[in-house]
Amino acid sequence: MADEQKEEIVMTPSKKGKTTHIRIEKRKKLDMGLDDSVEHVGGGKNAGLVVNKQLEDDEFDLARPQLQIGFNCFLVDQKTEQRMVESRRLKFWYVEGTEYLDQVTTAYEFFKELVKPENFPRDYVGFIKKCMKQMQKLEYKLAQKVDLEIKLLDEEDAPLSPGLNKEDKRPVEEIVREKMLHILESAYPNVLEVEDLIRMTAADESIVMLQLSELKQRDLVREVENGKVVRHVLEDNKTEVQMVKQMPTIAANQQPTIAIITANYGEKLAVDAMMENKTTYVKFKSEGESNVYTMGYIGEHRVVSTKLPAIGHARAAQISSGNTTTRLLGTFQNIEHVFVVGIAGGVPHYTDYYKHVRLGDIVISSCDDKGYVYYYCEKVLRNREGDIQFKMKTYSPREMDLQRVIEKLQDRSRRKPEKTFWEKYITEGLEILKNQEADFNRPPPESDRLYMGIGDDNVIEVQHPEAPDSGMNLHQGTPSIHYSPIGSGRFGRSEQMRLDFANRHGVMCFDTEFDQVLESIVGNRKDSFLFIRGIADYGDGTRNKEWGPYASLAAAAMMKAIIKMISNPYLSEDED
Repeated sequence: MADEQKEEIVMTPSKKGKTTHIRIEKRKKLDMGLDDSVEHVGGGKNAGLVVNKQLEDDEFDLARPQLQIGFNCFLVDQKTEQRMVESRRLKFWYVEGTEYLDQVTTAYEFFKELVKPENFPRDYVGFIKKCMKQMQKLEYKLAQKVDLEIKLLDEEDAPLSPGLNKEDKRPVEEIVREKMLHILESAYPNVLEVEDLIRMTAADESIVMLQLSELKQRDLVREVENGKVVRHVLEDNKTEVQMVKQMPTIAANQQPTIAIITANYGEKLAVDAMMENKTTYVKFKSEGESNVYTMGYIGEHRVVSTKLPAIGHARAAQISSGNTTTRLLGTFQNIEHVFVVGIAGGVPHYTDYYKHVRLGDIVISSCDDKGYVYYYCEKVLRNREGDIQFKMKTYSPREMDLQRVIEKLQDRSRRKPEKTFWEKYITEGLEILKNQEADFNRPPPESDRLYMGIGDDNVIEVQHPEAPDSGMNLHQGTPSIHYSPIGSGRFGRSEQMRLDFANRHGVMCFDTEFDQVLESIVGNRKDSFLFIRGIADYGDGTRNKEWGPYASLAAAAMMKAIIKMISNPYLSEDED
């Protein structure tokens, strides 16, 4: 009798047009009868697996799933070498009374095990069999039924490639010109020699000289002393620019109280677009590091912004960023709050709508239960048992005024989720930045593509998790706001290491290495600081040029909203 109470895993296929459904469900053995519907009963290592005959279309009915995960597989027919794209969806139903968190955890772990690189099924039979075997495991006891939906996408509906490592078919001159502009923007406000551009682009000198001439004609680059060049900022008509050897003396009542640090050119443009009555001072040096400071007003607050003149992620560049921060805080000694504003890479969650971060979203550094707002991984270690350990540094503000402001912001967002008063700053910023070389408009939604590596340079494209309630998509096409610590550090090329680190510490985004900036902020006894990050990709914010400008603008708009709330935490209520 006890044996009869055991569960069987029953698979029932159905096909309609180009869509195949594989329903896999648990049934009590007592309920099973060897009738005409059964095609095969497994034995040996496949004991407990039952395969039914294919149902007719009208016999197959599935209610709305409680949770689903969708992904695309990019396939190559070994015989014809024809490339195909399959859409696959895993739909889950659970034991009655299963909490939402348990639903999410079960689906996520089931999916992760299914697509493990070392044993990812390469054919239908293997894929279906693995699903059935996983349903037998105790850790998935809450999953009552799974439906695997497989659909071969038509060529016009399918993304033709994973979108990774695309071949650049543009003329070499255009590629070199774009690369030169990026190098000059990374270095700004520092000047570079032509030899630097030739070396960094690895291009022929004649091509570099020709493209440099074109950039000068377009007023994007200007020549300074001894033939050196620097990125020329196309300022809006509200900004006065002064080239100085030394910073002028600033009257006491004009001293800024808020400093804003950016790391790339687009970030600084977006931040400066949030200011009124501003002046930019370029402290120019033909040798060594130059500095750029833009001073103006946001609300009633006098602010100053700067850009770190670093190129790349080398340690020398990170040390340079710390030195720049020290000079900023030494030059302007009345600073009370420090904002670090710009782009980052989101941490995706493939099943949990509430934890999933998308391109264009905003993450604000919020203290966790330990009081930390920033986790920096110095090194990944393994102990004798093979367990992963992270050697890290943590940072937390001593003064909590900004944390209290964002708590007010969170509270307001919960009470009035339909009101996003800060979005008007994005609109105003777009008008100011419309003549810039970069496009700060929000990219089309189809460009927000999410991937998971499954080994051997193969990837699957994972669909974004759907809202449990369709009515929750209040801000489709606009940024969602998330609150968590920020992460960064050295994980090599391991995506899994980074995701594991994020999961352990509640991190929702990763930026490039800002530990030296934080060391300078803390070392200069600035006890109030905040990171605001717009999500530009799913790495560290450096790889997606398409979303970078918009993500910078979204972060800058949120920065303006928070700064205006510093003296009046209820300002957001007033602006409805």
